[in-house]
Amino acid sequence: MGIVIPYSDLARQHQLNLLEHKRREYREREDYLAHLRKLLFKIEGQMRQAEILQLQVFRDLAENFKIPLAFPDLGDRIGLQEIFTENPFLANLVAYLGGRLTPEECHRKIIDLRAEGRDQDR
Repeated sequence: MGIVIPYSDLARQHQLNLLEHKRREYREREDYLAHLRKLLFKIEGQMRQAEILQLQVFRDLAENFKIPLAFPDLGDRIGLQEIFTENPFLANLVAYLGGRLTPEECHRKIIDLRAEGRDQDR
């Protein structure tokens, strides 16, 4: 004849097994999330570096054409969006770099902007 195991012991064992199963499930997900967070951190760093290099293109062009240009802090995303929409020099360069203007059209607009700037200084 078999041994009779009380229901309370079976229920307790079932709950312990459920707890252990959920702990393993949670740890696996937590480890996976930690891995993804590290990967995301690396990607964000690479994106920031690429963004800085992109902004340097605009700085170099502004310096070459003697156009005063001051970007907001790098963390100011709204400020960056505003300067790119409000600054005619940057809007012109974005249009050119996006392929919507020829080099000649871009150059002419830059020269016109520079002339307007000189007229406003007088």
